[in-house]
Amino acid sequence: MAKRKEKDVSVETNNKREVIDLKEFMLLDAKMQDEKIKETLDIIYEGKYKIEKKHIEKVLNICFDTKDNEVYLPGSLNIAKNGSKLIFQFKKNGNLGLIILFALAFLFIGGFATYSGVQYLGRLQMNQDLDGDGIPDLNIDIDDDGICDINCDTDKDGKPDRNIDYHNNRKPIFNVVMEDESIFNPINQDINGDGICDINCDTNNDGWPDMNIDYDGDGEVDLDRDIDGDGIKDLDLDTNGDGVCDINCDDDKNNVCDKNCTNINIDDNGGGTSEEGNGGIDINAADLVVIYDNQDVINAENIYPDDQVGQGVNTSIPDLTFEVTNTTNNVLYYDLNWLVTQNTFESDNFWYRVTSDNNGFTQDWTTAPWNDEAFATRIAIEPHSTQNYTISFTLHGTGEEQNYDQGKIFNARVQVNLIEE
Repeated sequence: MAKRKEKDVSVETNNKREVIDLKEFMLLDAKMQDEKIKETLDIIYEGKYKIEKKHIEKVLNICFDTKDNEVYLPGSLNIAKNGSKLIFQFKKNGNLGLIILFALAFLFIGGFATYSGVQYLGRLQMNQDLDGDGIPDLNIDIDDDGICDINCDTDKDGKPDRNIDYHNNRKPIFNVVMEDESIFNPINQDINGDGICDINCDTNNDGWPDMNIDYDGDGEVDLDRDIDGDGIKDLDLDTNGDGVCDINCDDDKNNVCDKNCTNINIDDNGGGTSEEGNGGIDINAADLVVIYDNQDVINAENIYPDDQVGQGVNTSIPDLTFEVTNTTNNVLYYDLNWLVTQNTFESDNFWYRVTSDNNGFTQDWTTAPWNDEAFATRIAIEPHSTQNYTISFTLHGTGEEQNYDQGKIFNARVQVNLIEE
C-alpha cells in the first residue's frame, strides 16, 4: 500500500512548495517540532501519503546536521536547507546528481582522488525499496543514467556488495570501487586473522556494517565500537547516522566514556538499511543520558586547607558538574556511585558537597570516600527532564597544624547507574 500511495504523489500534479523558518523552528520544544514537520508534510503531500516517525526523523536530521543539507522522501519530495529556511518541494530524481558530487568531494577531501564516481556494475534492477517506505535502498541510481551508484548488488542476492552507504546517507562509505578496480574500506575486516570481524562488521548479514565502523577508511574504528568482544556496541554510538558520536562518546579512545554517557547496554545491533535510517539504534534506547560539562574525573593533589585562603597556596579544587537526562516517557530511577582510584588522605578533612536542581540528590559537606561506594540511591527523574549536578570539594581547615593533610591525593570519578525495574 505504501508503494501505491507513493505513486499518487507526483511532480506533475503537485507543484506545492512549503517553507519552515529554522530560526522559529529551533525555538520550539521537541514535540512541537515533530508536529510542525508532520503538518508541513501533510500539506505538501495533500494527505495522500501516511506520515510516519521515520519520515519526521529524516527531516529532523537535516535540521540539526551541519554536514548534510538535503534529503529525499517518497514521491521525490526534496527537503533542503537554504540559509535559515527549510524548503519542501518535489523534484525529479535527476536532481539527485548533486548528491554524488558531494560524495565525490567527501572522498577527494580524504585523499582518495582516484575514485571514479560512477562505476558500471551491470544494469541491475534499479532503486529497489527493501522495506516498503517508498525510499530506495538497493541498486540506487543517483543520476538516472541506468547505472548503479550506491548500494550495488552485483551478485543479485538482495544485499549490497559495492559502494555501500552508511545509515542511508547516500554516500559511498564501504566497499567503494576505486578507479583501478580496487576496493576501499571493505566490510567484515579480520585484522588479526582470528576469524572474527574487527572493522566494519555486518552482524546480521544484511550487507550493511553495523558495528566497529571505520567511517573514513583509515583502518581505525570510529563509531559503534564493541570494546569487549561481546557483540554489543559499547562506545561512540552514532544514533542518527551523521557520522558523529551521539552517546557514550570516548573522545580520547581510551575505552572510557567521556561525554553523553549512559549506562544502558545497547544490544540492538540492527541493520544498515533505510528501515530506520539509523542502523537499528533509536536515540530512545539511551534512556538515561549523562553529560559531564567539563571533566568526569576529580584529581586533587597538593591541596592546602581552606582556612589558608589568601596565603599564596592552592586551596581551590574545580567543581565536578554534570547533567542527567531522562529521554523516555516514564519516571526512571538511578544511583550515584563513587569510583575511587586513589585517596591518600589520612584524616576525615577532605570533604565534598552535592547540589542539584529539579528534585535531584543534594548533600551537605561530608568526608570523601576512600573506596568505591554508592552515595545516593534510587533517585527519581521525571520523563523528558534534566537534573543538573555540581559536586564541590574542599580540604577543611581545622585552625591547627595540618601537615598530615598536605601533599595528599584524591582521584575518583562519579558513575551514574540506571536502576532497571
